[in-house]
Amino acid sequence: MNAFENWLSGMASHIKLVDQALTGMEGSYVELLTVLSLGLLAVLPVVIPARHRQLSRWACQVAGILIFVFIVYTCLGVFGMINNFFRGLGEIGHENIIALYFLSVPATILITSMIFGPTFCGWVCPTGAVQEFVGSLAGKWHAARRRAGYPFSWKYLGLSLGIAAVFFAWIGHLSATRIFFVEDATVYWTEILVMILLVLAWGMKPWDARLRRLRVVSFWVITLAAYAGMRVTSPVHFGFSKVYDPASILATAIVVAASLAIPRVWCRYLCPWREAIAWVGKFSTCRLETDPAKCSACGGCDDVCSVEAVSQGVIDTRECHFCLKCVDACPHGAIQIKEKW
Repeated sequence: MNAFENWLSGMASHIKLVDQALTGMEGSYVELLTVLSLGLLAVLPVVIPARHRQLSRWACQVAGILIFVFIVYTCLGVFGMINNFFRGLGEIGHENIIALYFLSVPATILITSMIFGPTFCGWVCPTGAVQEFVGSLAGKWHAARRRAGYPFSWKYLGLSLGIAAVFFAWIGHLSATRIFFVEDATVYWTEILVMILLVLAWGMKPWDARLRRLRVVSFWVITLAAYAGMRVTSPVHFGFSKVYDPASILATAIVVAASLAIPRVWCRYLCPWREAIAWVGKFSTCRLETDPAKCSACGGCDDVCSVEAVSQGVIDTRECHFCLKCVDACPHGAIQIKEKW
């Protein structure tokens, strides 16, 4: 086990492909190449022809993983985005280059979300992409459960209990050398995620909508912590930093495993950055609209939506990730992208 941890530590220290931010501004480390890449990826959903859209989306998701994991320096996961945003705001007027360094990536994502919708979540976000890729392994099972109205499933309960067992066993191993809940606040969010899985085992339909409100709580906890100058480590911090963080590795593993039980489970219930994008997305010029005259309520859009943001053509814009799978899956072309400037 120690040899494995030493290997992970060495891998983390060499995870970035470059020694400093690429294409710095005026000798600084402002990541202009990253900003331009994120801006381009955000525009693609509305310009790519429909016949190539989903293949292009998968390519964008892979590109997002490569950019954030191996190149970007300022992203430290979903919590790091919020922390950096507030740190950058605090530097405006004092150290403007430093402010731009911390604001560049989160501001680019928020601005593009206000123009093109939440394309970051559906096309770029590496955390969401990994969850989607892993969750697709059980895609047919998820679709069947949804069509059946989420009846009680021993298979789901067993999977959830297995994930919980791994979590607590891993915690037990690491607690010999770390002071959990003091050094590693990320464990709180992982524990809540495990509890969510167990709660949903007994009632997905009555609890799903209620538990999605936890994103709001998560957002305000991280926002207030950032405002107070407190740094809370993201559950997927390990994948974006050069620092070996065993607690974050644990959290990342649980988030990925949990996506086998519920597609994009982290995005649905706990991601604070998703909540921020949902808020700015309300002002987006690009929206999905359903033509009632064309919609036959066949449920085809329901089956392809991994976050259950659409039901028989009715789209919940707060939950929509703008992956456009519903647009491409509709046999009657009832769902379309509309621009309203």
